Amino acid sequence: MKYLAFAMALVCGVPVMTVAAVMHERLRGLLVTLLFFSPALGVRASINFLSMENYRGPERGFEVTVTDLVALALVASMLVSHASKLKWWPYNTLWLLAGFALALVSSAQAPEPLFSAFTLWKFVRMYLIFWCVVNCLATGVDLRYVWLGIVMLGLYVGVLAVQQKYLYGLSRVHGPFDHSNTIPIYLHTVLPVMFLWPLCDKRFNKWEVSVSVVTGMLMLFAIQATQSRLGLVLAGVAATSSLALATWQHPSRQAFGWVAVFLLAGALGALKAADTIINRFLTAPEASEEARDEFNVAAADMAADHWFGVGLNSFSQVLTTTERYRKHIRVMANEEHAGVAHHIYWLTAAETGYPALWLYVWVILRFLWLAFRRSWWAVTGEQAFLRALFVGTCALHLTGLFEWAIRISPASYQFALSSGLIVGLAVLVKAGRVWTPEGEVEAEAEEPDGLECAPC
Repeated sequence: MKYLAFAMALVCGVPVMTVAAVMHERLRGLLVTLLFFSPALGVRASINFLSMENYRGPERGFEVTVTDLVALALVASMLVSHASKLKWWPYNTLWLLAGFALALVSSAQAPEPLFSAFTLWKFVRMYLIFWCVVNCLATGVDLRYVWLGIVMLGLYVGVLAVQQKYLYGLSRVHGPFDHSNTIPIYLHTVLPVMFLWPLCDKRFNKWEVSVSVVTGMLMLFAIQATQSRLGLVLAGVAATSSLALATWQHPSRQAFGWVAVFLLAGALGALKAADTIINRFLTAPEASEEARDEFNVAAADMAADHWFGVGLNSFSQVLTTTERYRKHIRVMANEEHAGVAHHIYWLTAAETGYPALWLYVWVILRFLWLAFRRSWWAVTGEQAFLRALFVGTCALHLTGLFEWAIRISPASYQFALSSGLIVGLAVLVKAGRVWTPEGEVEAEAEEPDGLECAPC
């Protein structure tokens, strides 16, 4: 039944969405809202072809999601109606292609090339989404549709967290995802957006600002309810720093009022959950830390032995079948199928080699630097949005020091979406294009060189 639903969505749904986006700008905007919200649906809105659920690697099939279909429809609509405005080679494209080439080399020597193909397919989908977001902004989609999508995903995950904690009695909520650790890494990027952007952008009225801040608080609750120690610390730092930046650069009664509400709510929440949080920090199982260290040692050994890694999406397979990398394993020695290194950078080095790892870090730093330098002094709403994305993206990639969950599709998509926003917003800021409720105002602009081309 699920395959039939997918076939109908592809054959009928995508053309209908494409025509709707071409015919009416508001419908195109609503599709952008759906693009940003749909990853929050998790497995409820995805289908896996050649699914191999017994495999312990991050990718276990050729996945297709609602997000992919919406992105495909938006891209098709822009090719039809906005072809002259498209940025064909967005910022960082050359480096992303170089990373994909290294991934192909790694996949060619993988013990099970099919497993690698699963991840290569995800990389293609992620770039489609990245390209789509950059060009949605370049062709004139109102940013408030992006805001609406982020609000919807925050409310959805937050309400599910409340339901699971207080109605179902779960000690560690998982929201719409398979594991609780996915919630923090999924929300970290957009959490600062709710606290910083609307408070600094006059396009938002008081009601919309209230919705944003309340949504941000719900996101914080969802992260706290997962009992993820690192997730809670990073979320707290991201939220407080975002509010501090908002009040510093755009001081107002409204901003100071929401800071007071946030501090009061935070204090009450901390008092209520203090025993749970303290207990979580003090009694976290040592075996979990030991297993993490053992997997990281195995990843380092694989990277040392293989210049291009053991194969994309192959860490679990190699650790299961190669005794050399298992001889030091104690905590997880009895597992029939080995898991994945809980450190995205070591995992990348093990599967694709050190060259790919350095390239991955280089791409991340380029996105961060672009967001930072275009929002150094946030005087417009677009710059405030960029500043929030800078804070959130830092939190996302710091989480990678302890988690591999960025390889799970919702988190991967969040990375692609936020990267597309960074590039698209940077182009608008560089060009001097400012959005207002009445439409776009074109300032005296210099050509946005360095943002349209791949190598710059």
